[in-house]
Amino acid sequence: MEQNTIFLFIVTSVSLTLFPGPDIIYVISTSLAKGWRKGVLFSFGLCSGLIIHTLVVVLGLGSILKTIPQAIRIIELLGASYLLFLAYHLLKTSYLDKDISLKKEISENIFFTGFIMNLSNPKVTLFFISFFPGFLFSEVLSYKIQFLILGIIFFIQALTIFFFISITIDRLGENFKFYKKKSFWSKIQAALLLIISIFLIYPN
Repeated sequence: MEQNTIFLFIVTSVSLTLFPGPDIIYVISTSLAKGWRKGVLFSFGLCSGLIIHTLVVVLGLGSILKTIPQAIRIIELLGASYLLFLAYHLLKTSYLDKDISLKKEISENIFFTGFIMNLSNPKVTLFFISFFPGFLFSEVLSYKIQFLILGIIFFIQALTIFFFISITIDRLGENFKFYKKKSFWSKIQAALLLIISIFLIYPN
């Protein structure tokens, strides 16, 4: 087993996770708007999607996605539809501050939101297919076992980083109380969901 390869994989994975994108921005906005607990819950949902992508690669189903692009489009469109639905309700609640029941409904689905955001992007699976083979670290273990180990490492580092970001942002977020009262972050989150949906609908 080549420990240097594992170390390089961790460094590369951390760099990819920290790269500014919709996922990390949504973690930040969720932590600011709803506190670190909701940020952590969203992160759990987001990273749970990585487990599914890893299993798809391990079980060899990724080749199906390569050969059947229609399956990718169906997943993308279903995910985009759900995210557009959430964006609509977030915008609605940003203008209806007294609608407590609707806010509660949205917050209770925050794990599922993170899960769908990640799962509805089948390109993560295709990325894993092309990314993992460059970090095979053992001549004894099968490819499937190595892919599974790499997927678990990627999951752990991503979850750890998102946890740290959620807690740190929440502690620094006292300066943003004014924006919370103005439903500022609900509109930001709705905009992010809208952008992600557009990329899912029009990937090229």
